[in-house]
Amino acid sequence: MASKGFNFFEKLTAQMSVCKKAAQQLIDMLENYNDVSVKAEMIHVSEHEGDTMLHEIMGELNRSFITPIDREDIAEMAKKLDDITDSVEDVANLFDMLSITTVREEAKTMARFILSACETLYDVISEFSSFKNSKKLKELIIKVNGVEEDGDRMHRSVIKNMFQKETDAITIMKWKEIFDTMESVLDNCEDAADLVDSLIMKNT
Repeated sequence: MASKGFNFFEKLTAQMSVCKKAAQQLIDMLENYNDVSVKAEMIHVSEHEGDTMLHEIMGELNRSFITPIDREDIAEMAKKLDDITDSVEDVANLFDMLSITTVREEAKTMARFILSACETLYDVISEFSSFKNSKKLKELIIKVNGVEEDGDRMHRSVIKNMFQKETDAITIMKWKEIFDTMESVLDNCEDAADLVDSLIMKNT
């Protein structure tokens, strides 16, 4: 059994709360675009907090004889949530490393999509322990997928628009990398939601 007081579902929810915090920090960075290196470092602190939780979950899985669902599935879920926080940090670091001076409005919109996906996924993970009786989980998973689709459409549109209208190749290169990485955050959120969906089917 898991160590006394250790609840895998609660720890996954705590891990997802860190993803949500990092997404909010990214919006704060882009909406109040100053002290970029400092704000990127704050997101790194959140990413490190998420890493610590991942290591706690993995350590507990190694010690536990009985887990609420297959240990491999808990491990995969924890890794997918960690991927989200990692990719949010990647976005923040790009703004810093590429010396972006002015934030495009589309980047702020993409950041809001990221926060929306993280907030909804937080609700998914919070509800996960009740998956056998939950009436809300399927609807929440579909909502995460919908946000990812909205972000994907915007990603395609902004890249197409840049190649049509932007004349400076370095600017295109910088912003394409940023928007591609923002889209990957949404992909990671969708992957986590889809994993929950598959685990519901596997365990009911």
